[in-house]
Amino acid sequence: MDKLVFQVPAEVKMLIFKRFVRPLMYIVVLLSYVWPLFIFSPILAAEQLDTLFSGSEIIDLRLEAPFSLIDSERDKEKRYDGKLSYMDAQGERIIIDANFEVRGNWRLVKENCRHPQLWVDLKKNQTEGTLFENQNRLKLVVQCDRYDKYRDFLLKEQLAYELFAMFSDYNFSTRLFKVGYVEAGDADAGRTNLGFFIEHKSRLAKRLQFEKVKENSIFPTELNSLQSSLVSVFSFLIGSTDYSTIQGPVGDDCCHNLELLKAGRRGLFAFPYDFDNTGFVDASYAAGPSPNIGTRSLKKRVYRGFCVHNDTLDQALSIARDSQGAVEAAIANHPLLRDGTKKESLRFISEFYEILENPKKVKKRLHDSCRNWND
Repeated sequence: MDKLVFQVPAEVKMLIFKRFVRPLMYIVVLLSYVWPLFIFSPILAAEQLDTLFSGSEIIDLRLEAPFSLIDSERDKEKRYDGKLSYMDAQGERIIIDANFEVRGNWRLVKENCRHPQLWVDLKKNQTEGTLFENQNRLKLVVQCDRYDKYRDFLLKEQLAYELFAMFSDYNFSTRLFKVGYVEAGDADAGRTNLGFFIEHKSRLAKRLQFEKVKENSIFPTELNSLQSSLVSVFSFLIGSTDYSTIQGPVGDDCCHNLELLKAGRRGLFAFPYDFDNTGFVDASYAAGPSPNIGTRSLKKRVYRGFCVHNDTLDQALSIARDSQGAVEAAIANHPLLRDGTKKESLRFISEFYEILENPKKVKKRLHDSCRNWND
């Protein structure tokens, strides 16, 4: 007896494909693009800020070490024993053993800065339950000299980190302190200046659930386009050319005055830092632009973005325009900056926003001034 063979009409097959199979294919393709956003979204997956960077109150900090020797030797190979302490909310002095190292290059030169920048290494097993919980190695930005103008330089440098946070959620956190530098063995010797800590790259990566990058150089196409454009536009805002998003110093990780972290399919994210050599900070000791930039003044803005990222430049410029009120308010209402400094800073910032309001200038100064890979 012959077996009956049931044939599905071609029209029915097409109907099943259109109504069920093809929609499922679209969903699979869509999820392949959307799923990484959930995995790497700082809103959905990131940890909270560390305690150190979750507040803005300016706390008195006491550092004890042989600072006269540190200021004199300026030797990157040496570590100096000392202590870090502060008063907690209950009025108890918290004391943590620490080591201090000098860091940096330009500000390490005595003729540029009377006091060098510091690494502060904390005994991690002593930080639990303190303001410095989870902290091990921190950059401390030190006020270069005692005069008021140097205080303003430091305040504007710290403010630059806060301004960039108005452009992008992907940024380094900072915390301002009133720092007492006490000479070891002589409690009466020392100085008190402002200073601020910068979030460590490892803690930043953990907070955002990004991966650290161990490459000396990269291609611009590996960078997240929007973040790269935001960094370039922000650098144009503050008059910064002293950075590279694709090349690090010889023998070191990429990049120059930026850190790179990887966010899966979203690419490499650039995190700028070290803003003292900018027109916004306008430090008297600043190194100034590199000779190959084409200007001798930090006050003259030069756009350093890559042409390959021009697809997101307009979006970055829109974010910059939307930030104008917040940026100007942060400067005008800063509780510690002197009035003259505020006025000059606002004038410099206003020139940036005037450019953004002129389509011809935007095209000439940014879109048409972008760099190719080998520039």
